[in-house]
Amino acid sequence: MRAFRKGRPIRRPSRAGHPAAWAVGLAATALLVAACAAGPGTAGSSGGASASPSASASSAASLPTRVFGDAELMALLDQVGQKRGVPHAAQDTQRLRIAFTANSAPAQTTVTVPAACQVFLEKSPSATAADKSVSFAMGSLADAGSTAPPSAAGGTGGPLSTVMITVRSAAREALAASQFASTDAAASSCATFDATSTDVSGTMTSSVRMLQAPQVGEKAFATLETSTPPRPGDYGGTRLTVLAGSVSVSLFRAVRSDADAPAALDSMAAITRDVIEQAAANAPTVTAPAPNSRTPEQLAALLKSIPGPGGSTPMVQAQRLSSPGSAPSQDRCTFDNAAYLSAVAGSSMAQAQFAGAAKSFIEVTAISMADAIGQPYPFDTRAAALRDCPSITESMGMEGPKREWSSLQQLPAGPQGDAAYAVRYQLSDGTGEIHVLVGARRGSLTVEASDIAHSEGEVQTSAAALTALVNQAFAKAP
Repeated sequence: MRAFRKGRPIRRPSRAGHPAAWAVGLAATALLVAACAAGPGTAGSSGGASASPSASASSAASLPTRVFGDAELMALLDQVGQKRGVPHAAQDTQRLRIAFTANSAPAQTTVTVPAACQVFLEKSPSATAADKSVSFAMGSLADAGSTAPPSAAGGTGGPLSTVMITVRSAAREALAASQFASTDAAASSCATFDATSTDVSGTMTSSVRMLQAPQVGEKAFATLETSTPPRPGDYGGTRLTVLAGSVSVSLFRAVRSDADAPAALDSMAAITRDVIEQAAANAPTVTAPAPNSRTPEQLAALLKSIPGPGGSTPMVQAQRLSSPGSAPSQDRCTFDNAAYLSAVAGSSMAQAQFAGAAKSFIEVTAISMADAIGQPYPFDTRAAALRDCPSITESMGMEGPKREWSSLQQLPAGPQGDAAYAVRYQLSDGTGEIHVLVGARRGSLTVEASDIAHSEGEVQTSAAALTALVNQAFAKAP
């Protein structure tokens, strides 16, 4: 499912290949959540504007009053997801905050006509991430009420059966002022309005119609939107935004036609009721982060401060690692990144991607190990294997394929540290690319860097550049 900017409809899935770089994937995932939550859709066919309190609004006693933190909202969203067969519904909010605030994004403006209708558009992901006064969690849930046709796998699939959701928490008055300011006054003049978004890729206008909101929470509004003029292949979409005490919920689901909108709103209202009920009666508890000398934000700032090739600025992401649940391989000569990250669960991690030569890229990963991780350090075990094993098998996950590293060679120079490695290898993928990988540990900080060379003559140059990046990270580390 392709994601469009705030105020833009969802196009049908493309068969085009996806970018391989993790930074592009992260941005696409987060933008998908935010763009869908923003409420792209198609012109509605029935129902009047409604931004007033629901006729059957929940009693004050059943509304959440506690202000939740980011981690608590993530746990809350996961609790709701588990009831619907989605074990991990929430994305990592800390990761999203860092991705949207640490990296520059193309400027975008959205203007509505009439101007007062701006209040009915969802906030941009960058604005949501930058506002530390309001906690949030983003994620996706299966929509049991979807009218999407069965997929080849036997279930419903794609955007027509997925609800994108953003849950926010702050004092009730703050949420009302942020998301529901003037909605009652604006509703009468915003029964139908246009929203025009402009950025580096161009300008697009959408037509938005207010719909009768389901009776949920204490205040709610709903919209249905389409591109103007309508384009073949676009899905419409519905958005529901609900205020419930110290929690607000914004949901989006694509629809095939106007006739699907009422069922979509009803199903999103059911999800919202689950969120409100969980927040009011079953406040989630979260475990405090493991003690660590460096936070993910500090590691992201560290990597951001390192200039890449030609002075380029990297795209960064960072998070606190949780265990992916992968058991380590019994063979020490197996390179298993999932198991490695599981072994350092609780640690802070940041990754950076630098622009490199044509058809290549440079990635740097820094991990500040949690204080509780003891020796032998997982990195030292990895470094020893990369230095000593005559061959390496890479595991692509618990159920994924394995692939052999061919032409594995130790490189004569690399970063210095308490433990270190520098290798080159190839894969049997027919590309002829040569992978260069270096890394080192100094104290509780590990830094690893990788690049792709296209000839033997580029290998040493690449290794030297990677080593310089690793050394800079250690030199600037707090």
